[in-house]
Order: sequence, then structure tokens, then C-alpha cells
Amino acid sequence: MELRTIERPSLAALVAERAATNVYACYQCKRCTSGCPLSPHFDLAPHQIVRAVQLGRRAEVLGSEGIWLCASCQACTARCPQQVDVARMIEVLRIMSREEGVAPAVPQVHLFSVAALRSIRAFGRLYELGFLGELYLRLLLARLLDLRQLVTEDLPLAFRLLGVGKLRLLPTVARLRRGRPGVVRAHPVRLPIGYYPGCALHGTALDYGMSTRLVAGELGLDLIEPEGWVCCGTSPAHTTDHRLATRLPLKNLALYQAMGLECVMMPCASCYLRSRTALYDIEREPELKGALSAETGFDPERSVRVEHLLETLEGRVGLQRIAARVRRPLEGLRVVCYYGCLLTRPPLVVQQPHPEYPRSMDRIVEALGAEPLDWSYKTECCGGSLGLSETGMALELVGRILRDARAVGAEAVVVACPLCHANLDMRQHQLKLEGGALPVLYVTELLGLAFGLGPAELGLTRHLTDTMALLRAKDLAAEDVTRVAVQAGAPGARG
Repeated sequence: MELRTIERPSLAALVAERAATNVYACYQCKRCTSGCPLSPHFDLAPHQIVRAVQLGRRAEVLGSEGIWLCASCQACTARCPQQVDVARMIEVLRIMSREEGVAPAVPQVHLFSVAALRSIRAFGRLYELGFLGELYLRLLLARLLDLRQLVTEDLPLAFRLLGVGKLRLLPTVARLRRGRPGVVRAHPVRLPIGYYPGCALHGTALDYGMSTRLVAGELGLDLIEPEGWVCCGTSPAHTTDHRLATRLPLKNLALYQAMGLECVMMPCASCYLRSRTALYDIEREPELKGALSAETGFDPERSVRVEHLLETLEGRVGLQRIAARVRRPLEGLRVVCYYGCLLTRPPLVVQQPHPEYPRSMDRIVEALGAEPLDWSYKTECCGGSLGLSETGMALELVGRILRDARAVGAEAVVVACPLCHANLDMRQHQLKLEGGALPVLYVTELLGLAFGLGPAELGLTRHLTDTMALLRAKDLAAEDVTRVAVQAGAPGARG
């Protein structure tokens, strides 16, 4: 009997199939590396990773540090002239390294994902305090825990977060009520819109959640948050398990479909990108589409639009309506708008008109009377989840962002992402910036201040980098001006 040898597919062929990108289209222009904020820390730079895949250097690339230090900022994919999805390639290589039993070259990044996914699977949502406890325990057992960092920085940070109510002592469990959710009926005055807060807005970004709901009420938006939503999976899922990273967002979108909602607004940039990516991927992977549609109840034939908060504010509410609600103009306040890396990238997925220099948040800020400044770090990466697993690298990126903001004369940084806010706000004291700390405000907090709401009810007193000194200097620290007007019997006050 003739024995036939079954040839193993080449590394390039496997990665090309799983990443759905043409590996061989890369001609080594190095734009991916020049745009990567962390490439100086990589043993293999992004263009070298692609070349190693092309040449079949399996052991070299699967054992590299670069595939683990990648912050998934999508700059490489967004700037590739050949449309090679370098970021997805790196995700695939990380997944393949674990499938083939290759020890992670940066084990603390792997342990971060393991701890986060255990929490998500156990509770349906990220239980931040429990996740942190497990992560530090795993790092300790692996002899990777920086005890000095733990004692001098991380534990005091955790206690401060507990003190301002941004860490829950007990987990929130995602539970669905029995039966189908009721269909949302149109409100005669208010605009109903699906609302997916994500895990952060119920925890470390509690202030973002508070201000989002208050501002939505001011603008006539009726935020519909169904029971039973689960975590989108964020970085730990899409760098570990492609199917899981697609299933979790579709499971959520199915809830909104069942309520008859055609649009879901998401304040978190990571939730927004993961949901948009899930919809993008199932249209290009028919088998995955069929399997997950049956598993999650998501109907791919029914339109459901995923919007970020900024899109909802500018596109559905409108700048004119926002300006009309301003009671306390923010004149004299000079800010920079920081979009981060996930609101506009990758362009093929999120379909934003100006991925390298967006202006939507700037226009909203202008409508409030503040002055948005031009600067160079508008869409640069803050380090994302590396803030916990590779704190030093994240602080390096944060330092660049804040120093450039200070250099152009900004008095505050405005953000629209809880992950960006966490990295820029929580550890800023470690940078010891020249000129002192720079307040980091959510765009919804800025809206609320302009609408006359008080800093405390908007969550501004819960920030770890002080905001109140700036607000007092700009005469923005007063209580809700409309409430004061009502108590004084002033005409034209809000009822």
C-alpha cells in the first residue's frame, strides 16, 4: 500500500486563513513599525513579525515577545498601504502559540487574560475586584509580582477606588428574566435608544455612567438597558478565542433585537469596537455566522446599528440641540480631545470618516463654549490593558500624551472611553508632570457642567486626579444652577 504524506499547511497559509488577510501583500515598507507606539520594546518589530510569518519561522514568531506586548491599538492595520491586517495577525499568532503549547514570552500578559476570562465566565461580567485579586495571586505564584509596586502603588490605588465607590465589593451577575423582554414602544417626546454600558460603567467608570445618564435625560434620550447583558469580552477574549470574542457581543445584540431596538449606543470604545468587529466578522465568515446566530439568537438579517456615544450625540441629537441646552457656557476653558485608538480604528470596521484626525468630540466641545486645541496625540494609544500587566510601558505612553497636551496649553484632557480615562487619571501622580497634574474629564461630564449640573452628581468628585481646582478657577464648581434657580423661583427655570 502506498503511503501518502499529508503536508502541513505553511505558517503563512494558516495565519492568512485565520486572520482573513493576505500575508504576502506585505512588501516591508515598515509603516506598521513606525506607527507602533510600543515597537521599541518588541524583540520582533511588527514588520519583522509579518516577515517571519512569510518565511515560515514558526518557533521564532510564536515565541516572540512582540505578539504579547501588542496593545491592539490597530495603528499597524489602519496605516498599512496594502491593507494587511497586522493587528489581527498578531492576535492569531498569540492564539496559535497557546494552542501549540508555546510558553508565553510575556507571561504576565497571558495571566491577565486568564484571570479576566475566569471572571467573565463565572459572572457574565467582569468582577473587577475579584479579577484583580486573582491576577495578583497568579503573578505571586509565578514569581512575577512586583511587591514594591504592589505595596507602594497598587494597594493604595485600590483603597482609593474603594473609597470613591469605583470598586464593587461584590460581583454583579448577569441574569435574564424568564420570558422574552418586552418590545420598546416609541415615546411621544423622548427618543428611545438601546444602551449598553459595559462592565466599566458599573464599576471603575461609575462617573462616566452617572454623567451619561444625566446628560441623556437633558437631551431627551431614553436609554434602554436590558437585563442580562454580558461582558463584550474586551482584550482578553479577542486575543485568546476568536469564537468567544464574537459570541459575547452577538449575545448582547440579540437582547436589543428582541426589544425591537435598531440602534445600540455604547459609551465604551472597547465595547463599541468589539461589537462592530463581531458584526464585521460574521459577514465574512459564513460558518461562524450560522453557528453563532443559532447559539445566541442573533438574527443577522435584522439591521442593528452599533453607535458610540459621540456618534449618537452628534448624529442623532445634533450640535444645535446640544448648544441650545447650554446654561453655563464653558468660555475660557482650553482642552484637548483625546479619542484614543479604538474609536476610529481599524477604518474598515468602524467606518469613521477621519480615522487619523477625528473632529466629532471637538465639535461637541465647541458647542459648549470651550476651546478644543489642535495637538499631536489625539489618536495615540494609552497602553490599554497593559496598564495592569506592563504598568511601566503604559505609563510611558500616558506620559507622552499628557506632556503634549500640556505643551499646547491644555487645561484638561477630554475623553470618551473608560479605559483611556483609567490610564490617564488613576496613575497620573506617578508621572510627576512638570506644571502639576492635568485633569481628565469625560465628555459627558463636560456636557453636564455646561448644562448646569453639579460636579458631584456628574461624578467629578470621584476622579483620582483632582478636577475641582480647575472647576473652581473656571467658576464651574457650583451646584446645579437650574436647581438653584428653581429654589429661588427664577423665571425660565427647568421644571
